Amino acid sequence: MRQTVEQWINDRDLIRKGDRVLVAVSGGPDSMALLHLLKEWEQEWCLQIMAAHVNHGLRTDTALEDEKFVQTWCDQKEIPFFSTYVSVGKEIVENGGNVQEQARLLRYEYLADLMREQNINVLATGHHADDQIETILMKQTSGRAILGDPAMRVIRGFADGVLIRPFLGVTKENILGYCRKHNISFQMDESNLSDKYTRNRFRHYMLPLLKEEETRVHQHFQDYADWMIEEREYIQAQAEKEWTKRIVSQDEHSVTISIKGMETLPLPLQRRGIHLILRYLCMTHVPELSVVHINQFLYLLHQKHPSYSLDWPGNVTVTRSYETVTFAVSNKGRETKMLDPVKLHLPGQTVFGDTTFSAQYLQAENQCGGEKHSFICDMEDVTFPLIIRSRLPGDKIQPAGMKGSKKVNRIFIEEKIPRAQRINWPMVVDAVGKVLWVPLLKKSIWSRQGQRTSDAILISVKDGDDSVNKNNV
Repeated sequence: MRQTVEQWINDRDLIRKGDRVLVAVSGGPDSMALLHLLKEWEQEWCLQIMAAHVNHGLRTDTALEDEKFVQTWCDQKEIPFFSTYVSVGKEIVENGGNVQEQARLLRYEYLADLMREQNINVLATGHHADDQIETILMKQTSGRAILGDPAMRVIRGFADGVLIRPFLGVTKENILGYCRKHNISFQMDESNLSDKYTRNRFRHYMLPLLKEEETRVHQHFQDYADWMIEEREYIQAQAEKEWTKRIVSQDEHSVTISIKGMETLPLPLQRRGIHLILRYLCMTHVPELSVVHINQFLYLLHQKHPSYSLDWPGNVTVTRSYETVTFAVSNKGRETKMLDPVKLHLPGQTVFGDTTFSAQYLQAENQCGGEKHSFICDMEDVTFPLIIRSRLPGDKIQPAGMKGSKKVNRIFIEEKIPRAQRINWPMVVDAVGKVLWVPLLKKSIWSRQGQRTSDAILISVKDGDDSVNKNNV
Protein backbone atom coordinates (compact mmCIF):
# COMPACT_ATOMS: atom_id res chain seq x y z
CA MET A 1 0.00 0.00 0.00
CA ARG A 2 2.87 2.35 0.78
CA GLN A 3 4.09 2.28 -2.84
CA THR A 4 0.56 2.78 -4.21
CA VAL A 5 -0.04 5.85 -2.05
CA GLU A 6 3.40 7.30 -2.83
CA GLN A 7 2.80 6.96 -6.56
CA TRP A 8 -0.70 8.44 -6.17
CA ILE A 9 0.77 11.47 -4.37
CA ASN A 10 3.58 11.96 -6.89
CA ASP A 11 1.40 11.51 -10.00
CA ARG A 12 -1.03 14.17 -8.76
CA ASP A 13 1.54 16.46 -7.13
CA LEU A 14 -0.36 16.40 -3.82
CA ILE A 15 2.56 17.08 -1.49
CA ARG A 16 5.73 19.06 -2.10
CA LYS A 17 8.98 19.45 -0.23
CA GLY A 18 8.63 21.82 2.71
CA ASP A 19 4.82 21.57 3.01
CA ARG A 20 3.18 22.06 6.40
CA VAL A 21 0.62 19.24 6.48
CA LEU A 22 -2.32 19.02 8.87
CA VAL A 23 -3.91 15.56 9.12
CA ALA A 24 -7.56 15.40 10.17
CA VAL A 25 -7.61 12.51 12.66
CA SER A 26 -10.74 10.95 14.13
CA GLY A 27 -8.88 8.05 15.73
CA GLY A 28 -10.27 5.49 13.28
CA PRO A 29 -8.10 3.20 11.11
CA ASP A 30 -8.16 5.43 8.00
CA SER A 31 -6.89 8.62 9.61
CA MET A 32 -4.47 6.81 11.93
CA ALA A 33 -2.90 4.97 8.98
CA LEU A 34 -2.59 8.25 7.06
CA LEU A 35 -0.98 10.02 10.01
CA HIS A 36 1.45 7.13 10.50
CA LEU A 37 2.43 7.03 6.81
CA LEU A 38 2.96 10.78 6.47
CA LYS A 39 4.98 10.83 9.69
CA GLU A 40 7.20 8.12 8.16
CA TRP A 41 7.89 10.43 5.21
CA GLU A 42 8.30 13.61 7.26
CA GLN A 43 12.09 13.78 7.25
CA GLU A 44 12.57 12.30 3.78
CA TRP A 45 10.18 14.83 2.22
CA CYS A 46 11.14 17.73 4.53
CA LEU A 47 7.57 18.04 5.81
CA GLN A 48 6.04 19.36 9.01
CA ILE A 49 3.26 17.00 10.10
CA MET A 50 0.52 18.07 12.53
CA ALA A 51 -2.75 16.49 13.64
CA ALA A 52 -6.19 17.88 14.46
CA HIS A 53 -9.16 16.19 16.13
CA VAL A 54 -12.76 17.42 16.38
CA ASN A 55 -15.17 16.27 19.09
CA HIS A 56 -18.64 16.75 17.59
CA GLY A 57 -20.45 16.33 20.90
CA LEU A 58 -22.47 13.39 19.57
CA ARG A 59 -21.04 10.46 21.57
CA THR A 60 -20.64 11.62 25.14
CA ASP A 61 -19.49 8.20 26.33
CA THR A 62 -16.64 7.54 23.87
CA ALA A 63 -15.81 10.89 22.21
CA LEU A 64 -13.45 11.95 24.99
CA GLU A 65 -11.73 8.56 24.81
CA ASP A 66 -11.13 9.08 21.07
CA GLU A 67 -9.62 12.50 21.66
CA LYS A 68 -7.38 11.25 24.47
CA PHE A 69 -6.27 8.30 22.35
CA VAL A 70 -5.21 10.50 19.42
CA GLN A 71 -3.48 13.01 21.69
CA THR A 72 -1.49 10.29 23.46
CA TRP A 73 -0.44 8.73 20.15
CA CYS A 74 0.67 12.12 18.82
CA ASP A 75 2.62 12.87 22.00
CA GLN A 76 4.49 9.59 21.64
CA LYS A 77 5.36 10.37 18.02
CA GLU A 78 6.16 14.03 18.80
CA ILE A 79 3.43 15.28 16.47
CA PRO A 80 1.88 18.69 17.28
CA PHE A 81 -1.75 18.07 18.24
CA PHE A 82 -4.79 20.36 18.10
CA SER A 83 -8.37 19.67 19.13
CA THR A 84 -11.71 21.37 19.62
CA TYR A 85 -15.27 20.70 20.72
CA VAL A 86 -18.27 21.64 18.56
CA SER A 87 -21.95 21.15 19.32
CA VAL A 88 -23.60 19.61 16.29
CA GLY A 89 -26.87 19.24 18.19
CA LYS A 90 -27.01 22.94 18.99
CA GLU A 91 -26.24 23.85 15.38
CA ILE A 92 -29.10 21.68 14.12
CA VAL A 93 -31.55 23.24 16.58
CA GLU A 94 -30.53 26.76 15.50
CA ASN A 95 -30.05 26.28 11.75
CA GLY A 96 -31.61 22.93 10.82
CA GLY A 97 -29.99 20.27 8.64
CA ASN A 98 -28.95 16.69 9.35
CA VAL A 99 -26.31 15.37 11.72
CA GLN A 100 -23.76 14.26 9.13
CA GLU A 101 -23.91 17.48 7.11
CA GLN A 102 -23.69 19.82 10.10
CA ALA A 103 -20.84 17.79 11.59
CA ARG A 104 -18.93 18.09 8.31
CA LEU A 105 -19.51 21.86 8.06
CA LEU A 106 -18.40 22.52 11.64
CA ARG A 107 -15.39 20.24 11.29
CA TYR A 108 -14.10 21.89 8.13
CA GLU A 109 -14.78 25.35 9.51
CA TYR A 110 -12.50 24.60 12.46
CA LEU A 111 -9.82 23.03 10.26
CA ALA A 112 -9.81 26.04 7.92
CA ASP A 113 -9.40 28.45 10.84
CA LEU A 114 -6.62 26.32 12.29
CA MET A 115 -4.75 26.25 8.97
CA ARG A 116 -4.81 30.03 8.77
CA GLU A 117 -3.74 30.46 12.40
CA GLN A 118 -0.83 28.01 12.10
CA ASN A 119 0.20 28.96 8.55
CA ILE A 120 -0.54 25.43 7.29
CA ASN A 121 -0.85 24.97 3.53
CA VAL A 122 -2.05 21.34 3.21
CA LEU A 123 -4.95 19.51 4.87
CA ALA A 124 -4.93 15.71 4.42
CA THR A 125 -7.96 13.50 5.07
CA GLY A 126 -8.23 9.71 5.17
CA HIS A 127 -11.00 9.25 2.59
CA HIS A 128 -10.35 6.10 0.58
CA ALA A 129 -11.60 4.32 -2.55
CA ASP A 130 -14.56 2.69 -0.76
CA ASP A 131 -15.64 6.14 0.45
CA GLN A 132 -15.46 7.41 -3.14
CA ILE A 133 -17.81 4.72 -4.44
CA GLU A 134 -20.26 5.38 -1.61
CA THR A 135 -20.17 9.12 -2.28
CA ILE A 136 -20.83 8.76 -6.01
CA LEU A 137 -23.70 6.33 -5.43
CA MET A 138 -25.27 8.54 -2.76
CA LYS A 139 -25.07 11.65 -4.93
CA GLN A 140 -26.54 9.89 -7.95
CA THR A 141 -29.30 8.24 -5.95
CA SER A 142 -30.38 11.46 -4.23
CA GLY A 143 -30.00 13.64 -7.34
CA ARG A 144 -27.48 15.91 -5.57
CA ALA A 145 -24.81 15.48 -8.26
CA ILE A 146 -26.71 17.70 -10.71
CA LEU A 147 -24.65 20.87 -10.23
CA GLY A 148 -22.00 20.09 -7.63
CA ASP A 149 -19.05 17.76 -7.92
CA PRO A 150 -20.17 14.21 -8.80
CA ALA A 151 -17.47 12.80 -6.52
CA MET A 152 -14.77 13.72 -4.01
CA ARG A 153 -11.87 15.58 -5.56
CA VAL A 154 -8.36 14.25 -5.07
CA ILE A 155 -7.20 17.82 -4.46
CA ARG A 156 -9.06 21.12 -4.16
CA GLY A 157 -8.51 24.58 -2.81
CA PHE A 158 -9.17 24.95 0.91
CA ALA A 159 -8.57 27.82 3.36
CA ASP A 160 -5.33 29.42 2.15
CA GLY A 161 -3.98 26.14 0.79
CA VAL A 162 -5.29 22.81 -0.47
CA LEU A 163 -7.19 19.77 0.79
CA ILE A 164 -5.80 16.44 -0.41
CA ARG A 165 -7.02 12.83 -0.25
CA PRO A 166 -3.94 10.58 -0.59
CA PHE A 167 -5.91 7.36 0.09
CA LEU A 168 -8.45 7.56 -2.75
CA GLY A 169 -6.34 5.04 -4.65
CA VAL A 170 -6.54 2.34 -1.94
CA THR A 171 -9.38 0.41 -0.34
CA LYS A 172 -10.51 -0.02 3.24
CA GLU A 173 -9.11 -3.54 3.15
CA ASN A 174 -5.70 -2.17 2.13
CA ILE A 175 -5.76 0.30 5.02
CA LEU A 176 -6.68 -2.32 7.62
CA GLY A 177 -3.87 -4.51 6.29
CA TYR A 178 -1.44 -1.60 6.68
CA CYS A 179 -2.57 -1.08 10.28
CA ARG A 180 -2.04 -4.76 11.08
CA LYS A 181 1.39 -4.81 9.47
CA HIS A 182 2.63 -1.77 11.41
CA ASN A 183 0.77 -2.51 14.67
CA ILE A 184 -1.20 0.74 14.47
CA SER A 185 -3.91 0.95 17.12
CA PHE A 186 -7.15 2.75 16.36
CA GLN A 187 -10.58 3.50 17.80
CA MET A 188 -13.86 2.12 16.48
CA ASP A 189 -16.83 4.46 16.03
CA GLU A 190 -19.91 2.39 16.84
CA SER A 191 -22.09 4.73 14.75
CA ASN A 192 -20.42 3.23 11.66
CA LEU A 193 -22.26 -0.01 12.40
CA SER A 194 -25.73 1.54 12.44
CA ASP A 195 -27.96 1.39 9.36
CA LYS A 196 -29.59 4.60 10.55
CA TYR A 197 -27.16 6.55 8.39
CA THR A 198 -27.46 6.52 4.60
CA ARG A 199 -23.75 6.03 3.99
CA ASN A 200 -23.69 2.96 6.21
CA ARG A 201 -26.52 1.34 4.25
CA PHE A 202 -24.62 1.83 1.00
CA ARG A 203 -21.47 0.51 2.70
CA HIS A 204 -23.10 -2.58 4.18
CA TYR A 205 -25.28 -3.65 1.25
CA MET A 206 -24.36 -1.98 -2.05
CA LEU A 207 -20.57 -1.96 -1.87
CA PRO A 208 -20.10 -5.71 -1.25
CA LEU A 209 -22.33 -6.47 -4.24
CA LEU A 210 -20.31 -4.19 -6.53
CA LYS A 211 -17.01 -5.70 -5.38
CA GLU A 212 -18.37 -9.15 -6.05
CA GLU A 213 -19.42 -8.18 -9.58
CA GLU A 214 -16.16 -6.40 -10.52
CA THR A 215 -12.84 -6.66 -8.70
CA ARG A 216 -11.56 -3.38 -10.23
CA VAL A 217 -14.69 -1.43 -9.40
CA HIS A 218 -12.70 1.11 -7.35
CA GLN A 219 -10.54 2.05 -10.34
CA HIS A 220 -13.57 2.33 -12.63
CA PHE A 221 -15.36 4.66 -10.22
CA GLN A 222 -12.27 6.83 -9.78
CA ASP A 223 -11.80 7.08 -13.56
CA TYR A 224 -15.44 8.14 -13.83
CA ALA A 225 -14.91 10.75 -11.11
CA ASP A 226 -11.80 12.21 -12.78
CA TRP A 227 -13.44 12.46 -16.20
CA MET A 228 -16.70 13.92 -14.94
CA ILE A 229 -14.93 16.57 -12.87
CA GLU A 230 -12.76 17.58 -15.85
CA GLU A 231 -15.80 17.87 -18.15
CA ARG A 232 -17.72 19.77 -15.49
CA GLU A 233 -14.87 22.28 -15.16
CA TYR A 234 -14.90 22.88 -18.92
CA ILE A 235 -18.65 23.55 -18.98
CA GLN A 236 -18.26 25.69 -15.88
CA ALA A 237 -15.69 27.87 -17.64
CA GLN A 238 -18.00 28.35 -20.62
CA ALA A 239 -20.90 29.22 -18.32
CA GLU A 240 -18.81 31.76 -16.44
CA LYS A 241 -18.00 33.63 -19.67
CA GLU A 242 -21.66 33.81 -20.68
CA TRP A 243 -23.26 34.52 -17.31
CA THR A 244 -20.88 37.39 -16.58
CA LYS A 245 -22.38 39.20 -19.58
CA ARG A 246 -25.90 38.79 -18.18
CA ILE A 247 -25.38 40.12 -14.66
CA VAL A 248 -27.38 43.29 -14.01
CA SER A 249 -25.96 43.99 -10.55
CA GLN A 250 -24.17 42.20 -7.73
CA ASP A 251 -22.73 42.64 -4.26
CA GLU A 252 -21.40 40.23 -1.65
CA HIS A 253 -24.92 39.11 -0.66
CA SER A 254 -26.83 39.03 -3.97
CA VAL A 255 -26.59 38.68 -7.74
CA THR A 256 -29.25 39.93 -10.16
CA ILE A 257 -29.40 38.61 -13.72
CA SER A 258 -31.41 39.43 -16.82
CA ILE A 259 -34.06 36.83 -17.68
CA LYS A 260 -34.03 37.68 -21.38
CA GLY A 261 -30.26 37.41 -21.52
CA MET A 262 -30.25 34.08 -19.73
CA GLU A 263 -32.95 32.57 -21.94
CA THR A 264 -30.63 32.89 -24.94
CA LEU A 265 -28.18 30.43 -23.37
CA PRO A 266 -28.24 26.67 -24.03
CA LEU A 267 -29.98 24.81 -21.22
CA PRO A 268 -26.75 23.18 -19.88
CA LEU A 269 -25.19 26.63 -19.42
CA GLN A 270 -28.36 27.95 -17.77
CA ARG A 271 -28.19 25.18 -15.20
CA ARG A 272 -24.44 25.48 -14.68
CA GLY A 273 -24.69 29.22 -14.10
CA ILE A 274 -26.81 28.59 -11.01
CA HIS A 275 -23.89 26.81 -9.36
CA LEU A 276 -21.53 29.64 -10.31
CA ILE A 277 -23.73 32.16 -8.53
CA LEU A 278 -24.16 29.97 -5.45
CA ARG A 279 -20.41 29.43 -5.26
CA TYR A 280 -19.88 33.20 -5.39
CA LEU A 281 -22.49 33.92 -2.70
CA CYS A 282 -21.93 30.96 -0.36
CA MET A 283 -18.19 30.44 -0.89
CA THR A 284 -17.15 27.30 1.01
CA HIS A 285 -20.68 26.33 2.10
CA VAL A 286 -22.32 25.93 -1.30
CA PRO A 287 -25.67 24.13 -0.83
CA GLU A 288 -26.21 20.99 -2.87
CA LEU A 289 -29.24 21.30 -5.13
CA SER A 290 -31.35 18.50 -6.54
CA VAL A 291 -33.28 18.14 -9.79
CA VAL A 292 -36.31 19.50 -7.95
CA HIS A 293 -34.55 22.80 -7.19
CA ILE A 294 -33.36 23.24 -10.77
CA ASN A 295 -36.81 22.53 -12.18
CA GLN A 296 -38.27 25.04 -9.72
CA PHE A 297 -35.90 27.66 -11.06
CA LEU A 298 -36.75 26.95 -14.71
CA TYR A 299 -40.45 27.10 -13.82
CA LEU A 300 -39.87 30.48 -12.16
CA LEU A 301 -38.33 31.85 -15.35
CA HIS A 302 -41.38 31.03 -17.44
CA GLN A 303 -43.98 32.28 -14.97
CA LYS A 304 -46.30 34.94 -16.37
CA HIS A 305 -46.66 36.50 -12.93
CA PRO A 306 -43.99 39.22 -12.57
CA SER A 307 -43.12 38.34 -8.96
CA TYR A 308 -42.17 34.90 -7.69
CA SER A 309 -39.88 33.61 -4.95
CA LEU A 310 -38.14 30.35 -3.98
CA ASP A 311 -36.47 29.33 -0.72
CA TRP A 312 -33.46 27.07 -1.22
CA PRO A 313 -31.07 25.30 1.17
CA GLY A 314 -28.30 27.36 2.71
CA ASN A 315 -30.51 30.43 3.38
CA VAL A 316 -30.62 31.14 -0.35
CA THR A 317 -33.63 32.89 -1.87
CA VAL A 318 -34.33 33.20 -5.59
CA THR A 319 -36.71 36.02 -6.49
CA ARG A 320 -38.14 37.00 -9.83
CA SER A 321 -39.05 40.65 -10.22
CA TYR A 322 -40.33 41.49 -13.69
CA GLU A 323 -37.44 40.92 -16.13
CA THR A 324 -34.76 40.02 -13.58
CA VAL A 325 -33.99 37.21 -11.15
CA THR A 326 -32.08 37.84 -7.93
CA PHE A 327 -30.14 35.21 -6.02
CA ALA A 328 -29.53 36.28 -2.42
CA VAL A 329 -28.05 34.66 0.66
CA SER A 330 -28.99 35.80 4.14
CA ASN A 331 -27.68 35.04 7.62
CA LYS A 332 -29.32 35.52 10.98
CA GLY A 333 -29.18 39.11 12.10
CA ARG A 334 -28.69 40.41 8.57
CA GLU A 335 -32.33 40.87 7.58
CA THR A 336 -33.10 44.18 5.87
CA LYS A 337 -34.42 46.72 8.36
CA MET A 338 -36.11 50.03 7.70
CA LEU A 339 -33.70 52.92 8.13
CA ASP A 340 -34.38 55.64 10.68
CA PRO A 341 -35.58 59.00 9.29
CA VAL A 342 -33.01 61.81 9.07
CA LYS A 343 -33.38 65.59 8.82
CA LEU A 344 -32.23 67.18 5.59
CA HIS A 345 -29.28 69.50 6.19
CA LEU A 346 -29.94 72.82 4.51
CA PRO A 347 -27.55 73.83 3.13
CA GLY A 348 -25.26 70.81 3.13
CA GLN A 349 -25.16 67.06 2.59
CA THR A 350 -27.28 64.37 4.22
CA VAL A 351 -26.62 60.63 4.15
CA PHE A 352 -29.53 58.17 4.13
CA GLY A 353 -28.32 54.59 3.96
CA ASP A 354 -26.01 54.45 0.95
CA THR A 355 -27.46 57.57 -0.67
CA THR A 356 -26.07 61.09 -0.29
CA PHE A 357 -28.39 64.09 -0.71
CA SER A 358 -27.19 67.64 -1.35
CA ALA A 359 -29.37 70.68 -0.57
CA GLN A 360 -28.92 74.39 -1.21
CA TYR A 361 -30.88 77.65 -1.39
CA LEU A 362 -31.80 79.17 -4.74
CA GLN A 363 -32.60 82.77 -5.47
CA ALA A 364 -36.02 83.59 -6.90
CA GLU A 365 -34.72 84.35 -10.39
CA ASN A 366 -33.14 80.90 -10.83
CA GLN A 367 -34.93 78.57 -13.20
CA CYS A 368 -35.92 75.08 -12.14
CA GLY A 369 -34.08 72.07 -13.45
CA GLY A 370 -35.79 69.17 -15.11
CA GLU A 371 -33.24 66.51 -14.17
CA LYS A 372 -34.58 63.35 -12.57
CA HIS A 373 -31.78 63.47 -9.99
CA SER A 374 -32.86 66.85 -8.63
CA PHE A 375 -35.94 68.48 -7.12
CA ILE A 376 -36.71 72.19 -6.64
CA CYS A 377 -39.52 73.54 -4.52
CA ASP A 378 -40.50 76.99 -3.25
CA MET A 379 -39.79 77.56 0.41
CA GLU A 380 -43.27 78.96 0.98
CA ASP A 381 -44.88 75.68 -0.17
CA VAL A 382 -43.35 73.38 2.47
CA THR A 383 -43.16 73.09 6.25
CA PHE A 384 -39.68 72.75 7.75
CA PRO A 385 -37.68 70.74 8.65
CA LEU A 386 -37.61 68.47 5.62
CA ILE A 387 -37.16 64.76 6.32
CA ILE A 388 -35.67 61.87 4.36
CA ARG A 389 -37.23 58.52 5.24
CA SER A 390 -38.40 55.17 3.89
CA ARG A 391 -41.91 54.54 2.62
CA LEU A 392 -44.59 53.98 5.24
CA PRO A 393 -47.80 51.99 4.70
CA GLY A 394 -50.41 54.18 3.02
CA ASP A 395 -47.95 56.84 1.79
CA LYS A 396 -49.35 58.86 -1.12
CA ILE A 397 -47.95 61.54 -3.39
CA GLN A 398 -49.71 64.15 -5.52
CA PRO A 399 -47.74 63.75 -8.77
CA ALA A 400 -46.85 66.80 -10.82
CA GLY A 401 -49.11 67.17 -13.85
CA MET A 402 -51.80 64.87 -12.46
CA LYS A 403 -55.02 65.34 -10.56
CA GLY A 404 -55.47 63.59 -7.24
CA SER A 405 -52.97 61.41 -5.38
CA LYS A 406 -51.23 58.11 -5.98
CA LYS A 407 -49.92 55.47 -3.60
CA VAL A 408 -46.14 55.34 -3.49
CA ASN A 409 -46.25 51.55 -3.51
CA ARG A 410 -48.16 51.67 -6.81
CA ILE A 411 -45.36 53.81 -8.26
CA PHE A 412 -42.82 51.18 -7.20
CA ILE A 413 -44.86 48.51 -8.97
CA GLU A 414 -45.31 50.54 -12.15
CA GLU A 415 -41.60 51.38 -12.26
CA LYS A 416 -40.76 47.70 -11.65
CA ILE A 417 -38.70 48.34 -8.53
CA PRO A 418 -37.74 44.98 -6.92
CA ARG A 419 -39.33 44.34 -3.53
CA ALA A 420 -35.97 44.17 -1.79
CA GLN A 421 -35.16 47.74 -2.89
CA ARG A 422 -38.52 49.25 -1.96
CA ILE A 423 -38.14 49.02 1.82
CA ASN A 424 -35.41 51.69 1.99
CA TRP A 425 -35.98 53.64 -1.21
CA PRO A 426 -35.68 57.22 0.10
CA MET A 427 -38.46 59.79 0.04
CA VAL A 428 -38.31 63.51 0.84
CA VAL A 429 -41.21 64.72 2.99
CA ASP A 430 -41.88 67.90 4.92
CA ALA A 431 -42.58 68.30 8.65
CA VAL A 432 -46.30 67.53 8.26
CA GLY A 433 -45.70 64.36 6.25
CA LYS A 434 -46.34 65.76 2.77
CA VAL A 435 -44.47 63.60 0.21
CA LEU A 436 -42.47 65.98 -1.97
CA TRP A 437 -40.23 63.69 -3.98
CA VAL A 438 -39.53 60.01 -4.60
CA PRO A 439 -36.04 60.32 -6.14
CA LEU A 440 -35.72 59.16 -9.76
CA LEU A 441 -39.34 58.03 -9.82
CA LYS A 442 -41.86 60.79 -9.14
CA LYS A 443 -41.97 64.50 -8.31
CA SER A 444 -44.95 66.08 -6.56
CA ILE A 445 -47.07 69.07 -7.55
CA TRP A 446 -44.81 71.18 -5.32
CA SER A 447 -41.95 70.73 -7.77
CA ARG A 448 -41.20 74.18 -9.22
CA GLN A 449 -42.67 74.49 -12.70
CA GLY A 450 -41.00 77.46 -14.36
CA GLN A 451 -39.73 80.76 -12.97
CA ARG A 452 -41.20 81.93 -9.65
CA THR A 453 -40.86 85.04 -7.50
CA SER A 454 -40.05 83.36 -4.17
CA ASP A 455 -36.82 81.76 -2.98
CA ALA A 456 -36.49 77.99 -3.42
CA ILE A 457 -34.56 74.90 -2.36
CA LEU A 458 -32.60 72.58 -4.66
CA ILE A 459 -32.25 68.97 -3.49
CA SER A 460 -30.29 66.44 -5.50
CA VAL A 461 -28.83 62.98 -5.38
CA LYS A 462 -25.59 62.13 -7.14
CA ASP A 463 -26.13 61.12 -10.76
CA GLY A 464 -25.52 57.39 -11.07
CA ASP A 465 -25.67 56.73 -7.31
CA ASP A 466 -25.67 52.91 -7.08
CA SER A 467 -28.04 52.87 -4.11
CA VAL A 468 -30.80 54.83 -5.88
CA ASN A 469 -30.43 54.28 -9.58
CA LYS A 470 -33.35 53.05 -11.59
CA ASN A 471 -31.03 52.19 -14.46
CA ASN A 472 -29.55 49.46 -12.29
CA VAL A 473 -32.91 47.87 -11.59
